[in-house]
Amino acid sequence: MKASFLPLIVSLLILAGCSGDMLTDIDTSQQKEEEVNTATFRTGSWEPLNGKQTMGTVNLRTLDDGMLQVVFSDDFSLSDGPGLFVYLSNGETPSTDFINLGDFISPTGAQFYRVPDDVTLDSFTHVLVHCEPYNVTFAFAALR
Repeated sequence: MKASFLPLIVSLLILAGCSGDMLTDIDTSQQKEEEVNTATFRTGSWEPLNGKQTMGTVNLRTLDDGMLQVVFSDDFSLSDGPGLFVYLSNGETPSTDFINLGDFISPTGAQFYRVPDDVTLDSFTHVLVHCEPYNVTFAFAALR
C-alpha cells in the first residue's frame, strides 16, 4: 500500500516545484505598471534655474481612475537643497495660483506625485521644484 502512494507523492512534488519556478519568473513591478495602463498626455524636459544642475523629463498623465499624476523620469537628477517641494504652475516660477504637490521625494530617479481632483490636464503649463524657505526655484519643465 505504501508503494502505491509513492508515484502520487513524487508527481505532486514535481508539480509543486514547477509551479514555484514559474511564479518566481514573474516580474511583479512590470505587472503593476501594465495594470495602471497609463497614457502620457503632456511632457517636458527639466531646465535648471539659479545655478542648479538638472536632467531628465517629466510627464503629466491620466491614470485609469481618472486621476492625474506627475511622473519624473528614471534618469532625473537635480542638485539637492533644503525645503524642496513640487509645484504645478503657469510659469517658470510659482504663479499666484500654483498647486503644491508635496515634498520633493529625491534628487535622483523616478518619482510620482498625485495631482488634486479639481486639476485638469490644461490647468497648468509647468512643473517646478521649488525651495520654500528661500523662495528659489531650482528647476522647471514646460509641459507640451
